[in-house]
Amino acid sequence: MFSRVHFFIFILVIIVFGYLFYLNPEVIEFTFLHDRSISISPALIAFGAFFIGAFFVFLVTLFVDTKRAFDLWRSSKRQKREELIQERYGDGLEQMMKGNVHKAKDILAKIIEKNFQHLPSYLSLANLHSLEGEHDQAIDILIRAKAIDPENLELLFHLQKNYLARQEYALALETLDHILERDPENREALRKKREIYILQGNWPEAYETQKKLVKYTKEKEHALVEKKVMLGLEYRFGEELAQKGKFKEAEKALREIIREDREFYPAHVSLGDVLLRQGSPDEASQIWIKALESSWNPIFLERLESLYLSKASPKKIFTLYLDYLRKRPEDSVMRFFYSRLLIRLEMIDEALEQLRDLESTGVPFAELYILMGQAYHRRGDFPQAIEAYEKALEVQKYSLPSYTCLTCRKAQREWSGFCEQCHDWGTFTVKLPEISKSMPAIPFYTYPVNV
Repeated sequence: MFSRVHFFIFILVIIVFGYLFYLNPEVIEFTFLHDRSISISPALIAFGAFFIGAFFVFLVTLFVDTKRAFDLWRSSKRQKREELIQERYGDGLEQMMKGNVHKAKDILAKIIEKNFQHLPSYLSLANLHSLEGEHDQAIDILIRAKAIDPENLELLFHLQKNYLARQEYALALETLDHILERDPENREALRKKREIYILQGNWPEAYETQKKLVKYTKEKEHALVEKKVMLGLEYRFGEELAQKGKFKEAEKALREIIREDREFYPAHVSLGDVLLRQGSPDEASQIWIKALESSWNPIFLERLESLYLSKASPKKIFTLYLDYLRKRPEDSVMRFFYSRLLIRLEMIDEALEQLRDLESTGVPFAELYILMGQAYHRRGDFPQAIEAYEKALEVQKYSLPSYTCLTCRKAQREWSGFCEQCHDWGTFTVKLPEISKSMPAIPFYTYPVNV
């Protein structure tokens, strides 16, 4: 079809030329140099001009088609090369999945040699080095990759992670600041920046960073989490005020935290401590009792027990335990702490009765046997004490009821309002096995209250 059209146009041009030549039989002088001219028909001049124009159009079309064909050939060659590299990259990832780290590294390194701009290979190779603790090599690779795409977020976060692993906090913060210069609302960068400040113990900067994070967090669920972290940093500020002896200011800060969130229990613990330091034990005990009844976190039992025993008022804590155990007879933590109090008050037989009741539930735990061992030891029954300690060794390794973080399960001897491992607030509590069967209630007058 295309050839027929061109042939038809050619015949049409010849016919038009012949017609024009017929209408213009005369000739004219056509000068093409200063002293040279020829006699030629006007129709022939018109045809020559048309032919020359058509020839130039042909040359331009030929050039465009040739260039297009060359570009297609080069694009096809590039595409084949990219397909080959992508195939090799897939082989590298497969070796990674199989755990053949050395082979994966070799494949990725060769890809980079052939195509120094293949960013995924840089990132994967750096990640392999990072996983093996080779953070120096990972950083070198990522810096080379940064020259290819200096604004790539994945690359920048990888670089920050490796700086952090080497504890080069200044460089890690500099990398995060680079991200935030381009996107001040990048919440992931703000979170990582806050975590670095916490690791450094730079609480004021952590607080300022958290304020920005709260500001930019719009989702309700996430906003609640970030506000809790904000309260944690404010709590830290209140603790520092107390440590500096600024008790009034600390009290004000802690009360403000409780007004904002009554379930932020570390503030209740510290507020009671501050009130004690200011000579208000009654108010401190009321703060702790209210917090205990709303949270049942044993830290408040420990605080109240220490307070009443230090004030030579064991009757108060004794009565408090009896009251709570009537309400919560199957609370293993409450009964365990009550048994420990009985041992401290030298009420050994009563303590052993409670501990045997706990043992009879069929859920043994090391803390139970250690406390039984202490009771037998105080009573002078050393064989029984040794037997209890041996049972404890068989069950678990912790020597006393440990405070456990509900988020990351870290266990430690002392309570803390802040978990150093997962950086969460108010998560430490004592967890003992749940009692599987009904426990007998403790009558109010079982033991004398004038201890």
